[in-house]
Amino acid sequence: MIFIKKLKFFILLLLLISTISHSKELKKVTLHLSWLDQFQFAGYYMAKEKGFYEEVGLDVEIIPFSFGVDIPKEVSDGKVDFAVGRETLILERTKDRNIVALYALFQATPLILISTKESEIHNIEDFSNKKIMTTIDDASEVSLKAMIVSNKVKLENLKFLKHTHNINDLINKNTDVISAYISKAPYELQKKGIEYNVFDPKKFGFDMYSDMLYTSENLINNDLNTVLLFKKASLKGWEYAYSNIEESANLIIEKYNTQNLKKNELIYEAKELRKLSYFNTANLGEIKKDKIQRIYDLYNLMGLIQKPVDLNKFVFDLNNLRNLTFSDSEKKYLEQRDIITMCVVPNAMPYSDIKDEKFVGFVADFISLIEERIKKPIRLVQTSSWHESLESAKSKKCDILSSAVWTKDREEYLSFTKPYLNIPLVLLTKSDTSFINNLSSLKKKKISVIENYAIINELEKKYKDIEFIPVKNIDEGIKKILDEETFGHVDAISTSWYKIQTKYLSKISISAKLDESMDIAIAVNHDDNILYGILQKAVLSIDDLVKNEMLNKWIFTEHKKEFDYSIIWKISLGLMFIFIAILYRQKLLKKLNLQLQKAVDEKTKKLTEINLQLEDRIKKEVEENLKKDRLLSQQQKMVSMGQMIENIAHQWRQPLSLITTNASGMKLKKEMNDLDDEFFYKTLDSILNTSKYLSNTIDDFRYFFKPQKDKEDFYLEKCCKKTLDLLSANFIENRIKIIDNIQNIKICGYETELIQVLINILNNSKDALLSIEDEERLIFIDITKENGKAVIRVKDNAGGIEPSIIEKVFEPYFTTKHQHQGTGIGLYMCQEIINKHMDGYIDISNTEFEYENKKYKGTLLLIVIDSVY
Repeated sequence: MIFIKKLKFFILLLLLISTISHSKELKKVTLHLSWLDQFQFAGYYMAKEKGFYEEVGLDVEIIPFSFGVDIPKEVSDGKVDFAVGRETLILERTKDRNIVALYALFQATPLILISTKESEIHNIEDFSNKKIMTTIDDASEVSLKAMIVSNKVKLENLKFLKHTHNINDLINKNTDVISAYISKAPYELQKKGIEYNVFDPKKFGFDMYSDMLYTSENLINNDLNTVLLFKKASLKGWEYAYSNIEESANLIIEKYNTQNLKKNELIYEAKELRKLSYFNTANLGEIKKDKIQRIYDLYNLMGLIQKPVDLNKFVFDLNNLRNLTFSDSEKKYLEQRDIITMCVVPNAMPYSDIKDEKFVGFVADFISLIEERIKKPIRLVQTSSWHESLESAKSKKCDILSSAVWTKDREEYLSFTKPYLNIPLVLLTKSDTSFINNLSSLKKKKISVIENYAIINELEKKYKDIEFIPVKNIDEGIKKILDEETFGHVDAISTSWYKIQTKYLSKISISAKLDESMDIAIAVNHDDNILYGILQKAVLSIDDLVKNEMLNKWIFTEHKKEFDYSIIWKISLGLMFIFIAILYRQKLLKKLNLQLQKAVDEKTKKLTEINLQLEDRIKKEVEENLKKDRLLSQQQKMVSMGQMIENIAHQWRQPLSLITTNASGMKLKKEMNDLDDEFFYKTLDSILNTSKYLSNTIDDFRYFFKPQKDKEDFYLEKCCKKTLDLLSANFIENRIKIIDNIQNIKICGYETELIQVLINILNNSKDALLSIEDEERLIFIDITKENGKAVIRVKDNAGGIEPSIIEKVFEPYFTTKHQHQGTGIGLYMCQEIINKHMDGYIDISNTEFEYENKKYKGTLLLIVIDSVY
């Protein structure tokens, strides 16, 4: 019994030690919110609940807002690690509080002023001698003050009331104007049926930052890694929250709903805040020093700056990290090292390769950036395969591996930095293979994977019915597919796409996207702890935006360089040859009548073959593009090109048929000795005119393919007409009627990209309308100018979208179509183009409407563009 008691005590002690040691793995940090729980902080909630903080080794305590707490002082004194604050943080810096802004979530303040229409306060000039209900913080924001003062209203002529945070005070006329968030108060007024006026600072040119994540200088200097990791995980949380609004709203209701908000309120708030986060930028959390300087100058102009502020110290700058992080031992280590040797992964473009004894690709650019940070050259040790690179690292022939994936076995001789790239995996197969939803459906198949890839063990455990065959590189894997030794090959998404474009366009396609992916890091010899620490800090110091730009550059450059335009040129050359032949036959008609007949027969045969081959090739290319573009959002233009090729087929089918018919008629009349000169010349003129029509069609479609580098002015009426011209044949064939009401509005932007968006939207409506058999198939296009903005509305009568999924249609890879038709990347990329390239926003909803005394249900897609002249 005594032995058993001792044994139990010993086991409990071990469990306690295990628990304590496990808890030490996560570093505890605190985040103080700036207001009550709502979607305004959803990114931080999601980062905590989805494990993003835990992934980077942090245990985050989110401290709720409470009145009367001086949060900036708490951060400056080190009592709180991180907090969220407004533009007024600049004023806090003048109070000798050593706070530093890490990023700005909102590129324009959500803070606005609101009046009811009943109050007859329609302009800021009407504010004089009126009551304004606001908080001390709201009243301190220069965005509101600048908006009021710039409209020649004196602040001393306003009567400020203490905020009750009750919208009924505005409705009941207890105040004339109230300060509020654009993401909340308008929704409350709409629910109550109250008409209102919004006074938004950004409409007056005062687009100030808000909801800045900040910390203290002390934490940056003493624990920079924690700062970098917290910032990275928080932004990841926001990206997830904005991409999964409904899920985030459900979480807030379940765990963070101190205000008892309803789901529809949170979703409204989310959509409004997302617009502010991406207002005039594509980079989440961006802070520009010139904009911070402008905010500072406004505060200074209004006499609110107590003493000068060094804005370089106020805004967190990654370029200064080196001076902040390297210890004396690390500096000494770098001084003593002449070079650092490196082994790489060859034959893996656009990520990495060795060409002419030089390291090239995204990873090469990333390592070059590391060199700049540590001020020490990193030299290539050439290898012929990944296996050889791994063995060289194991035998210490090179100090680091530029790109490696962690495994338990490798941890015995390598140390891994934090991952700097996540690479999705795809399955390559022969082109005639259908799209595969799940690898589990592949029973007793052989699939190759590059030897020593870390992912191979994970795949073998998950897919036990599949035999995985190791190969030296992707080319060997593809060769085995073509030789029918294996069914497929698993590899990185961009590497696979690169190989298809450069070597195997008509032979190999991407047939599945795997759930698995590879986290790429720099691997360092296990016993070189100082070098590991240096590289860990250097990797963390490189912003995700910089990495994305580098990767996109390589993907765009390689794919653009290798894209095969020969299909269009072959068709053009073929048509040109026909034109020359026709002209030549006209000149020698009377002298070479017999030879002409033979030539007509030959050309007719060739033209018929071209017609058949063209349709087959178009169909094949469309199917290929649809498969590939499910996986590659960077190749969205290819989807539109596939649709354009389909429309070329529709445009060309009737003219080519007319040419064939005319040529056959000439042949028949000749055989019957009934070919007179009038019929002959008339028929040849018809063939010539039809061929010219085909040539003009090429010019029309070539405009769509032409890259547009710079924004330019164009008219929406002409843009829409170009779009409809490209689609008209397809829509006529499917009995779809277009009803348009288009104002001729001039905007500034990328016309070809807007055409791409409109084509995508109209094709979605077309696909939905094809399910309608008995009713008319209708698409309505309305383009109007409203409140200085261009508003594009496209609606159909296809019945609408299920309410349960309508919030997901803009998510990457979401689709309601069958697998072989698409994965939803189309609407996701439409949103990217409109939000980030056209300075606008896009939304979708179900609608009911009446047309010609008949009621219909359908989908309404709304596009609003700001850049209007």
